[in-house]
Parts: sequence; structure tokens; C-alpha cells
Amino acid sequence: MTYARSHLIDPEGGVYHVCSRCVRRAFLCGADKKLGYDFDHRRVWIEERILELSQIFSIDILGYAVMSNHYHIVLQVTPDDASKWTTHEVAEKWLALNPRANETSEAQKSRAQAIANDDERLNIIRGRLSSLSWFMRFLNEPLARLANKEDDCKGRFWEGRFKSQRLLDEDAILACMVYVDLNPVRAKISDDATTAKHTSLAKRLKKSENINDSLLIISKPTSLMPISLTLRDYIQIVQWTEQSQQNERPTNAENTSKFQLSIKQCMPKPGHWQRALGTKQSLKKYAARLGQLWVRTSPA
Repeated sequence: MTYARSHLIDPEGGVYHVCSRCVRRAFLCGADKKLGYDFDHRRVWIEERILELSQIFSIDILGYAVMSNHYHIVLQVTPDDASKWTTHEVAEKWLALNPRANETSEAQKSRAQAIANDDERLNIIRGRLSSLSWFMRFLNEPLARLANKEDDCKGRFWEGRFKSQRLLDEDAILACMVYVDLNPVRAKISDDATTAKHTSLAKRLKKSENINDSLLIISKPTSLMPISLTLRDYIQIVQWTEQSQQNERPTNAENTSKFQLSIKQCMPKPGHWQRALGTKQSLKKYAARLGQLWVRTSPA
């Protein structure tokens, strides 16, 4: 069943897992040995665009994985942050999203001033800058145009609207981050999540000076994650999950035991997308807020 986006996205924000796929699930962002082309550089485009937009929108990036025909992002929408921006900040951010070719600095200042002087327009833009839908629009549309220009063709690049699911608690956030970072391993393009490319785990390992430090938000390198873990703890959980999914004996990591059950309960299941993830108690509360008796979950 398809739900209206307004029923899936809370205007007050929250943490979400989103996914977009290329049309016909074609390898439009990777290598296709049968057809003899390689568009792996588009994965760099997507990764860089995700991180660029996170500096403009009031959205924090908690995790991501860019694959050959789709990508996943775990993100936190924070409308309260946008409400604290000055009129000048809102105008500058909007102009950064909508640049004009060969525009002079004077013309840009004039556009910024026009936005700052229009309270109604300013409120609309502030809302868009804290909107998941607008974030995904500014992520997908420019990349589709770039790819079509490179291929000298027209038409859809992404198969349809993006999928989203609400992550209701810490267990769901952690499980979904692990699921996303393990995408390259499940797809058999990497043997180890710590050596995979174009993932949030790879980004964290590259930027981290000490894996014993607390896990930080990728887009805010000085802000702690909504789950309390060190990078070492997180790597151990990822490796334990990887080995469990491969039917191998899990490692006896001291810091993973308390997370093992919650990871299993809240882990997304490929091919079965549900509108929200969380513990049973969180799902019951979520259903009650929606005025429903229950929320459909994935089959075991």
C-alpha cells in the first residue's frame, strides 16, 4: 500500500531511512561488464552532493551507502535548527541551492535582500530548508540532469519517488545504520564493510583520528550521534552483524552483546519496506499517534 508523504514524514522532524533507485534498477552509477561501461564516478557525485546539501538544509547525515543502482541515507530532520537561522542565513542558503549562471555579486545581493524583505516567502523557504522532500528533490534532480547530459539522452534517471521509513528509537537507528553500511557486503562487491567505498563507515574511518572516540554525526563533526557509541563499538557491531548474516560464528565482542537482539528485531529486510522501524513498544506508540491500532511490519 502506498501512503501519502504527509502520512510518512513528521513536520516536527525525526530520524528517517530513505532510498532511491535508478530506473529499471540499471547500473547507471556503476560498472556493467556486459555492456562495457563504467559510471562509478557518479557514486562520487551522489556522495559529495549528500554531504554538500547537509550543510545547507537543517538535516543531519547519520549514515549512507551509495551503490551502483541505488543509494541509502539515514538522516535526522531538525526543523528547530532552521527556526534559529537569521533572515540573511536563510536567503544565502536558498541562493546556494539556486545559483544563476554568470550572476554578478551585486545581482546576488539584490536577490538575497529581496528574500529577506519578504516575510511570507522567507517562511516558505525556511520550511523547505527543513523538509525531507525538498532535500531529496535537490539531491536527485541535479544528478539526473548531469547523468542524462553525460549520456546525451532524456528521460527518467530515478525510477520514482524516494522511499522513506521513520526510525522510532535508538535500536532502529543503530540497526538501520548497520544495514546501510553492510550494503556493499550483501551485494558482494566488498568482503569487509570496513574496506568498502562510498559508505558512511568508510567516511568515518577516513576522518577519525582515534576509533575509541565517540560516534559523531557525519555532517556535524563536533556533534554526537543520537546513540551513545564509540567508533570501535560500532565497527564491532557491524562485523558481528556481517558474520551473523553469513551464518558464521559471531565474534565475542564485549560491547555488542546488549545490541544483538535489538539489531535483529529492527533490521530492515530487503524487499519488504515498512513505514516505520522500532521496538514493539515504539511501534505501538507510533500507531497510537497516527490514530491507528497497528502499523504493518515486515514478515520475519
